[in-house]
Amino acid sequence: MEYALDRFEQQVRAAIAATGQVPDGLIEVTAPKPNIPADLAFPTFKAAKQLGMNPPQLAGALAQAIHPAADSLVASVVAAGPFLNFALDPVRLSAAVLEEVEELGPRYGSDDQGAGKTVVIDYSSPNVAKLMHVGHIRSTIIGQALYNIFRFLGYNVVGDNHLGDWGKQFGMNIAAIVRWGKPAGDGEDALAQIDKLYAQYARMAKEDPALDDEARAWSLKLEQGDPTARELWQWMVDLTLTANQHNYDRLGVHIDHNYGESFYEPMLPGVIQEALDKKVAYRDEGGAVVVDLGNSLPTFLLQRSDSGTLYHTRDVATLLFRLNEFHPSQILYVVGMPQELHFRQLFALVRAMGYAEDVELEHIKFGTIFDQHGQPLSTRRGNMIYLADLLNDAHQRARAVVEQASPDLPAAEKDAVAEIVGVGSVMYNDLYQDPRRNITLDWDRMLALEGNSAPYIQYMYARCRSILRKAAAEDIELPAAALNAQLPALLTHPAEVALLKQLARLPGAVREAGARYAPFVVADWCYETARALSGFYRDCSVLKAETPALRAARLRLVAATAQALLNGLGLLGLRAPERM
Repeated sequence: MEYALDRFEQQVRAAIAATGQVPDGLIEVTAPKPNIPADLAFPTFKAAKQLGMNPPQLAGALAQAIHPAADSLVASVVAAGPFLNFALDPVRLSAAVLEEVEELGPRYGSDDQGAGKTVVIDYSSPNVAKLMHVGHIRSTIIGQALYNIFRFLGYNVVGDNHLGDWGKQFGMNIAAIVRWGKPAGDGEDALAQIDKLYAQYARMAKEDPALDDEARAWSLKLEQGDPTARELWQWMVDLTLTANQHNYDRLGVHIDHNYGESFYEPMLPGVIQEALDKKVAYRDEGGAVVVDLGNSLPTFLLQRSDSGTLYHTRDVATLLFRLNEFHPSQILYVVGMPQELHFRQLFALVRAMGYAEDVELEHIKFGTIFDQHGQPLSTRRGNMIYLADLLNDAHQRARAVVEQASPDLPAAEKDAVAEIVGVGSVMYNDLYQDPRRNITLDWDRMLALEGNSAPYIQYMYARCRSILRKAAAEDIELPAAALNAQLPALLTHPAEVALLKQLARLPGAVREAGARYAPFVVADWCYETARALSGFYRDCSVLKAETPALRAARLRLVAATAQALLNGLGLLGLRAPERM
């Protein structure tokens, strides 16, 4: 799709080319340096060198030769040393942006660049029979944000929750349940009991190797279809899916498929045999199937000597299934940084087998979560926070913030707003940062109504909605259609222009976020838009504007900003309260 800033760049390029002084291939435009009063710049260094000219001389010649058309988005062209700087026309920009937001509404910022393409995103992927903890939130919300962004860009997106429902840990779970009995109850309480049984069995197995052998035996029985093993395993799977769904609902997460590792069990013998047939793996003296790809990658197993399978085996089968089932152009794995070597080995093996040659395989790495004391959250340290507890804590803390900010709201609405703000603060604390960075749970900053936080952005959206409600309550008469078309010409205050330019940047931010697999690009746009909106509120009265026409123009700008902010927050998976 083509938006205002796309047309602006096209007009800039066309204007430079029309002079006949610079070949098309040498026209490279970029954002101007900070504090330069321009919106797009053409650095002439490369072109001047090719043409045998002095860069400032070329910039000056071009500035004299370019004369923007009367209806162009280009307002001025100025040479500044070796740079040719182009400025937007605020009136035409205002008309274009308001029209685009009003016409597209919830689709403003979307694109069709992904039409006809499929991207598979592997995210969340908690282990079955385990409580979801804070460590799962990063994969879950980063993956969902990428899902939202790619859909907004026109891709067919397939979200796959690759459940950890196979392997030795289930042998240990089954062995523990057979030994001590099946936990009573359901939901997260039952999962917590299973977790305790697992921990108890694991401690005992360290001192008694026979218990470890027993767990391995149950794991093998599970793979071989033993009725008792399968019955207990299915109970744990169903229990986990039901318990996790409540967390997903609170986070706004909707995943298309829950294909666990067990789903690929029938495919594993074929995967192992194909790797052997294609000479990318060999069977060692003990009977294990070993992969040795060279290329500085360590060797790894596809099958143990006891015929058991491993993560690599199941991940190869998973990848091949996705290629055959969905025919994607990209497969993204949103998994923690410690698994980097695993995915390097996986991608190299699949390509050595002759697959995915034209498919982009990408590991979206993310760092560790630390507590407020700078310690990594882990079960061993005793500071692990379970996801439901984290979200409940966020709700309670946000409830206090809402109580202080809006004491007159009804109690039920305070609770609803607290859920939106509290959960949003947790999600935004992750999404506004590069996923490769480690993040810290700092409640004071996360719930602040100022600075780069979800509550600040949500509050600015709520202020927009408040102004629009007041305008409706005062029964402010809307201008006639003929006058309405002239209103953008009134939005010339620097704060108004700054806000309009920020709204115009949303489509580009969405494209960049998709290209870089970086939801933080959209988060940054949301924050900068909230800041521009704050400046507009400070400098430009809306309901008490000097004239009815100016009031109407500013109301259109407020409505457009609310819609754009709602779109941006929605891409991150965050909701926005109407009142706060």
